[in-house]
Amino acid sequence: MIKSLLAKSVSKLYEILHRLRADAQRQQFSVNPESDVHSSFRLGTHNKIGIDPSAKIQIAENVTINEYNLLTVKPRASFLVGRGTYITRSTITCLERIEIGENCLFGEGSKIFDHNHQHTSEPFSVSKTEFNTAPVKIGNNVWTGANCVILKGVTIGDNVILGAGCVVHRDVPANSVVVANQNQSIKNI
Repeated sequence: MIKSLLAKSVSKLYEILHRLRADAQRQQFSVNPESDVHSSFRLGTHNKIGIDPSAKIQIAENVTINEYNLLTVKPRASFLVGRGTYITRSTITCLERIEIGENCLFGEGSKIFDHNHQHTSEPFSVSKTEFNTAPVKIGNNVWTGANCVILKGVTIGDNVILGAGCVVHRDVPANSVVVANQNQSIKNI
């Protein structure tokens, strides 16, 4: 009986600690006075959130950033999410601007980057700290299947489905379905 009580107490303490961490993370969204986060915004647990105090965040009503996401918004960057959007187990790194429309659904493992590393060819070098950026704009009613990657400078129209495993490196028109060309070849051993 003591073991059971101790286990329940530890479990409750663990739950309280996660809720306190989520509350501290939630506060990062509203540090900049120019930010506007709707009171219905839901933030799950086990997220890694890094939002610079100078970043501008706009989160509309009924947005959920569920569990196990990695969200980074760098100095003076803008991150905007339209109403009814649901994000789970995704990675979003914003150095300039990422805008997500209304009623979007991001599948597990989705990644959005508005930048890539600068590089030179003579001599060959890839910078660890210098980046090329271009805004990402995702329309309304966009659904990404698992493990989609959306790269810098891309605009995705409304009512788009991105199939699992797509790497989106150029614009996608509205009312489209994008499927990764994964020709699976099976051979006998």
